[in-house]
Amino acid sequence: MRRATLLNRKERVYRMMYEFTFDSCGACVESGCACKDRICQHVAEQAAKSGHFFEKQKHPIRFIGPKGCVVPPYLRETCTLYLCGKAREKSSFDRVRYSRLLKACEKIEWQLMEIEDTLTVQ
Repeated sequence: MRRATLLNRKERVYRMMYEFTFDSCGACVESGCACKDRICQHVAEQAAKSGHFFEKQKHPIRFIGPKGCVVPPYLRETCTLYLCGKAREKSSFDRVRYSRLLKACEKIEWQLMEIEDTLTVQ
């Protein structure tokens, strides 16, 4: 599978995961359970490696804007995949869907790493 196709798939699957986790919790910014500026710093460093740069917002956590994080879900993988224990313990939590989305994200990441490995070996 070509890298561009995988990157498009990654963007779509991570968007689905973001929507799922946000609907399952969505209060991380207010509760402080997940969002930490040091994670934003790591995200900024990783995004810069692929030529993506984001402006610091007015919120104490640098990328939180008026409508949530300004970094697309596929460029903040750790944040997108994370779901706190409180949210996972809710009786309404769809564990099967979460597991499927995690596996889809993992598969894409492995495929992208394999492509990167072949590009660096040549």
